[in-house]
Amino acid sequence: MKVGYLGPRGSFTYSAAGNFFNDEVLLPYESLTALLEEQRKGALDYCVVPIENTIEGSVLPTLDLIFQTLPTIQAEIVLPIQQQLMVHPAHAETWEKTELICSHQQALAQSQVFLMKHFPTVDIEQIGSTAQGAQKVADHPNQRYAAIGSRDAAEQFGLTIVQENIQSISENETRFWVLGEHPLTGDLPQGKNKATLLFDLASDHPGALYQCLAIFAAESINLTKIESRTQKTKLGEYFFIIDLETPETEKLSRVLLQLKEKNFAVTLIGDYPTYLPKVRKS
Repeated sequence: MKVGYLGPRGSFTYSAAGNFFNDEVLLPYESLTALLEEQRKGALDYCVVPIENTIEGSVLPTLDLIFQTLPTIQAEIVLPIQQQLMVHPAHAETWEKTELICSHQQALAQSQVFLMKHFPTVDIEQIGSTAQGAQKVADHPNQRYAAIGSRDAAEQFGLTIVQENIQSISENETRFWVLGEHPLTGDLPQGKNKATLLFDLASDHPGALYQCLAIFAAESINLTKIESRTQKTKLGEYFFIIDLETPETEKLSRVLLQLKEKNFAVTLIGDYPTYLPKVRKS
């Protein structure tokens, strides 16, 4: 089995994939675009992508690419996220003199309170993943660079963690989706089952969104998230993504039928279990 993830090894997506897939072949990709394209072409059995974080909300590039490619969600992994500040061992004693901090935009945003307090004037570089940031620090031992990322990343690239758990809140978590064509089960602790829908409004008129949501309310279906994203066609054209607690099969079927009868373009992209791995503390 081939499983792709946003790499390199040591990224949080790698941690989520490794928790779920254990000894399967894990293949790193440098961008979400490349990862989802390989999944679309059938070169991967599954891929693991970040979708939402407690602090920063949705990972918008993932949402946009999913709308374009319409993969199937087979599982969700909710991973506790602890951000570490790491430097090359040669600069561990003088880490406060760091001249550049590099990481993924989500990790930087999750750590912005710490960064404003300790490095208000230091240059910040957004990079493709937290592990890529760690790799850059390792590749430039003579520079006073620092990265923000996981403990796995620090170990993978031989860096020293100089400040622990710098995320803005302690209960920081990220949702990851496992995308693939075939259902699968994991050995991790399991939470509630969920389903995810993508839909367009039938037309732009007063009450259009209400008409859609009223169908869910009439069936007593609990929506856990609703979000709109531009379709990137012209101003004012959006698609919506809805997460819901999976109801009985009959209820979900009735809702989908009613939405289609009202000319809402609806796609069910997943009816899946949620898994809750634990983060490594030390």
